[in-house]
Amino acid sequence: WSGLVECTLDEAPTDGFFLPLECGMMAKISQGNFGDFSHQGKSAYAFDFQLVLGTPLVAIADGTVAFTYAGTQPGDPCYDGGGQECINAANFVTLQHNDGTMSIYGHLSSVDVEPGELVPRGVAIGLSGSSGWSTGPHAHVARQEGCGSGWCQSIAVTFTDVPGDGVPKTGDTVTSNNCP
Repeated sequence: WSGLVECTLDEAPTDGFFLPLECGMMAKISQGNFGDFSHQGKSAYAFDFQLVLGTPLVAIADGTVAFTYAGTQPGDPCYDGGGQECINAANFVTLQHNDGTMSIYGHLSSVDVEPGELVPRGVAIGLSGSSGWSTGPHAHVARQEGCGSGWCQSIAVTFTDVPGDGVPKTGDTVTSNNCP
């Protein structure tokens, strides 16, 4: 096998935005940019990661917790997913990044950070869930304009750890290299 392995002293990239998954974890993109179901308008550049309930989500870049919502709890009608009437019931975390943009992590079952907390890239912010307008456990993740609230207009993002153009498509399986 040694003929197939190449040693290098190059370090993995540390700048940019990385997948919101722990180092080495794989996930399928159940809805990518401009998806048919709900990724239009404000959420046009969002990604849905199909995940098992309770999967840790990590910061895609260093940031400060700007907004959280954790008011939808077990037993609430919108905790295990619901229709469009549950649109404002998704638990979420929004991070403010040094470049003025934000990132959002939605449909969480658990929010594990507090506003004002500094979160380094790759550190957990919460657990995947199905809270809000959701058809099953997943994570809704997007880079956003900084607009002064938790849910802002999504903007294009390329993930440093996604081969090719850095933009996963619906149906792709991605592997995180978000290794702090």
